[in-house]
Amino acid sequence: MDEIKAAFDWSIISQSNKPSNKQRTQNRSRKTRDVDDLRDPDRQPMHLTTRIRGVRVKPVLRLAGRDVDLNALNGSEEQEVDEAEDAHALEISTNQKVAKIYEQFCFDVIEKAPNRKSKQAGSYLSIPLHRRIDLARPELMMTPALPFQQVQYYRCSTEQWEKHFNRIFPEPSSLEAEQNAAGQNFPNCTYYKRYMALTGTLYNDTLKKIRSALKVEFDKLAWVPYTSTDRMWGTGAKHTKGWTVLPGDAKGGPMIAINPRQRQKVTLLMFDQSGKEDATDSEED
Repeated sequence: MDEIKAAFDWSIISQSNKPSNKQRTQNRSRKTRDVDDLRDPDRQPMHLTTRIRGVRVKPVLRLAGRDVDLNALNGSEEQEVDEAEDAHALEISTNQKVAKIYEQFCFDVIEKAPNRKSKQAGSYLSIPLHRRIDLARPELMMTPALPFQQVQYYRCSTEQWEKHFNRIFPEPSSLEAEQNAAGQNFPNCTYYKRYMALTGTLYNDTLKKIRSALKVEFDKLAWVPYTSTDRMWGTGAKHTKGWTVLPGDAKGGPMIAINPRQRQKVTLLMFDQSGKEDATDSEED
């Protein structure tokens, strides 16, 4: 009996000590990395199609009292409020911030992409680990060739596509923002933290302009994660009408929302895992 028990215990220890697959994404609790820390600082900056004009920000609250006086005595200067900025400079700054938020969003989608259940099985992504930083850009999401080994996708209606946009770029006081704050993925996404921080400084008319500019970019995408009320990504097997699985014999996988404007065939984009640059489409619907 002791020999059997020892063998059983050893099998458990051996299994638990197996190293995790290096291709897995760190999507559980870690904050997504900042693209500015990973990409060339001298790269061509991203620009939005829609120019955001007439930017209005809320006045910065000024502290008053003994702590402020002590701060001044220690040599710190009170910073000027945003209202004192030149209107043109503020407009340029805001457009740059929103463009960076959008660039970061596309990176975070890949950074938070789901892994397979077993730690030894790796990620669902087909993109090799060493190429993800470079490829996680809007262009990757503007084609229906999905960079995964296995997916479930759903062709959205206009209303459903709008719903995903409202979860990804919610209004600050909306139900979507409340649900995101208590859910998975979104609170640890760098793009989301910056987006919510920025929206909290804006008047409603400027917020509408920013969300409209983001919607123009969003509508160019062929796909986004099929969001739910508590997370960006889901993988549970879908059996209801309208869902398609790739490859056809698979069960479950990352849930993908397809833009209703997208009419091309959905495929899987497969990469040569050896590091070569060739990529091929496979598994048509």
